[in-house]
Amino acid sequence: MFNELKTYINNRIKLTKLDILDSVSHMLASGIYALILGVFFLFLLLLGSLALGFILGSYFDDVGLGFLAITGVHLLVMVLAILFRKRIKLMLVNFAIDNAMEAISKEEEDDEH
Repeated sequence: MFNELKTYINNRIKLTKLDILDSVSHMLASGIYALILGVFFLFLLLLGSLALGFILGSYFDDVGLGFLAITGVHLLVMVLAILFRKRIKLMLVNFAIDNAMEAISKEEEDDEH
């Protein structure tokens, strides 16, 4: 009886380790996916800013003025991000918690099936 209890406890420990590994891997995959999307967004922002700088430059008949206007827009966005940093941080924390809870709920769904 003692050996069966010991085997049961060891199996529960292994199962818990595997459940934690599954949850962590889902969270890590979500983080990597968000990182990849972020990199593509930055490329899109960079290329879009360059294109818009040249378009505004041709509109103003001065390329430097076009890029200055785009720099002003980026500066405005940066100031807004600084002013609303607490809300942005809270939004990011909520996003991370939602992804973690989703990973845990998927794990529970997998256990049921």
